[in-house]
Amino acid sequence: MGSIPGRAIVNNCVYFIAEVKKISNKSLLTPQEQEIKKKASIVAALSSNHSWRTYKYLHNYCDIDRDAIVGETAIAFKDGWKNITESDVEEVVNSSQTPHMFAMWMFYALDEKQRSEFGQLFGKLKKEQEYGLEPIERKI
Repeated sequence: MGSIPGRAIVNNCVYFIAEVKKISNKSLLTPQEQEIKKKASIVAALSSNHSWRTYKYLHNYCDIDRDAIVGETAIAFKDGWKNITESDVEEVVNSSQTPHMFAMWMFYALDEKQRSEFGQLFGKLKKEQEYGLEPIERKI
């Protein structure tokens, strides 16, 4: 029998989902927890599992449906973020949208303040999930 390695390895995505589940029923969130919620909202707003019409538009499968996109985004930001899965995160992080379509989606779905913050958090989320595995001590 081999021994357990000295450094435990955890998947970033699994860790992120665990953090989302941990805060999903809290009413008062710390600034760090607020950021987790916003990143989870991004995932819900862009994943095919939560926002099908948005996904179809961003991947050039249909024309923009402004009302549907606004509605899906509102649901994602209200409660949809609580139910994201690892596959949702992987899909969003690994998908590529054209910059124009992504900008148009942000224009219709988000207010001006949200657009800037969303763009920054989306980039941060992608960077954090860039590497599939990471030593657990970096998360503590």
